[in-house]
Order: sequence, then structure tokens, then C-alpha cells
Amino acid sequence: MNAGGRDADARRDADARSRGSLLAELDLLAEENRRLRAADERDRRTTFRRTALGAGVLGVLAAAGGVLLPESATVLFALAGVGLFTALLTYYLVPEQVLSAPVGERVYAAYAHTGAGLVGDLGLHDAAVFLPVAGDDTDRPGVAPIRLFVPQRADYELPSPVEAAATFVVADDGRRRGVSVVPTGAALLAAFEATDESLSRLPLADYVGRVADALVDGFELVDYAGAELDSSAGRVTVGVRRSALGAVDRFDHPVGSFVAAALARRLDAPVRLETRPADGGRVDYYVTCRWAVEDGTDQGSGPDVESG
Repeated sequence: MNAGGRDADARRDADARSRGSLLAELDLLAEENRRLRAADERDRRTTFRRTALGAGVLGVLAAAGGVLLPESATVLFALAGVGLFTALLTYYLVPEQVLSAPVGERVYAAYAHTGAGLVGDLGLHDAAVFLPVAGDDTDRPGVAPIRLFVPQRADYELPSPVEAAATFVVADDGRRRGVSVVPTGAALLAAFEATDESLSRLPLADYVGRVADALVDGFELVDYAGAELDSSAGRVTVGVRRSALGAVDRFDHPVGSFVAAALARRLDAPVRLETRPADGGRVDYYVTCRWAVEDGTDQGSGPDVESG
């Protein structure tokens, strides 16, 4: 064999060894990726299941209280239902867990029915205010420190963060009384914040865009979400289409709950949530969140979202 032939064989052998080495490295990287994804998924599932367990324990304790305290049975049984269905909803919304839409909708529908019954039985006002509460994220691992406050009176005033940390807000001033529960959006918000530590430092417009994206790509709660921010009016409106969990205008629906909880957390201020069906067009519902602006004036309803 001549020198040229030997050189060609040597190059082929070197190329073969190089390809074999690259393939081996790719296999190692792929295996490490699979291991890291599995570990991350286990960690997130553990956090959410602990949250679900806490809500479930609250539900069981409230049910036991209803048996032991007949005079408060109506309220305690209603609270037990909220706690148990919150536990189920949190458990089934663990990220990366495949859940059929009909199952999720049925679980949420039961929770929404219980929540609406609680509001009706206690004669609460039809308002939903999301409040940052006292404490920090270590109080309830996997749940952001946000509460959904449903006031007792139409001329309500907001309770203090400490008062809102209790389920039944019994303040000296009747205008601050009502019910304060952990919203479905609090657990979703904790998962959302865990994806990127820089979220709280984003400009508000960018943050709102990321929240809308999470509804579609992160949690797959809707097929489309388009947001419009009006900072001077203290308003964000999100138009959504094809909710995976049915009608969005029900009690503490995860779509509106997540948006309102995220804004309350980002602004560190109370946020009022209003949800209404769209009058035709390319979206099904409008989720509107409002907060107080510096001049304290009522900014009105404002324009609708233009969806593309």
C-alpha cells in the first residue's frame, strides 16, 4: 500500500474514533439531562403535594369542627369543602403532570360550587380582592403569600395584612369583615416565580406579558391570552380563549386567580378582580384587574383588549 493510501486509512480511523467519542459524549449528556429533568420534576411534585396535604388537613379539621360545634356547622362544613377541593385542585395542577381537561374541569367545578355556596350562605358581597399578607414564602412552601378576600358588605374596607391572614376576618369595624382564603392562583404563582428569579425585576409591561404567556405555555390553562396594561389607570385586562377548566367567571377560577395574585405580588398592593364574558370576537372572557393609583380616583372600565 502506498503512502497516500495509508494516510487515507489513518484519517478514516481518526474520523471514526472522533465520531465515536462525540456519540459517547452525547449519550452521557442526554442521560444527565434526563436525570436532571426527573429530579426537578420530583422536587416540584413534592412541593405541590405538601401544599395539597396542608389544604386537605385544613378541610378535615374544619369538618371535624363542624361535627363538634353544631352551632357553627354550616360555616365549618363550607370551609371543609373549600379546603378539600383546594387540595384536589393543587394536586392535579402539579407542573409536568399530564391531566385530561375534563378531569381538571370537574375538580374545579366542585370547588367553584363550594366556594359560591360559602359566599351565598354567609351573605358575602360579590367582590374578589387579592391581598399580599403578612409573612413570607416559608409560611406555606409552594404557595405565594397572597389571600383572596371576599368582603361581607358592599361598602367594605380592606383588612390589614395581619387580619387577612385569618380565614374568617372578624375585625372591630364591620366594613373590614369577610372571608379570606388561599386562592388557587397562589400555588400557580409560586411555580411561576420558581421558573425565573428575575421576574420581580422586570418592567411591569414585560411582567404582564410573561403572566399572559404562562397561562398559555406554562400552565396550559387557555389556548390564547392577550394582555393590555394601562398603568395610569391602574388596570390590566387579559382576554382569554378556550379555557381548559370551563367558564372563567366562576369563584376563584385559576385563570383570573393567577393573574390577580401575580399582580398583587408584583405591585405589593391589593388588586380587585372582575371577570366577564366577551361579546363575541376572538376571545371568550375578559379578566380585568384594578389597583389604586396615586390620585385615588375611580378610573372607570376602560377599553377592551384588542385580540389578534
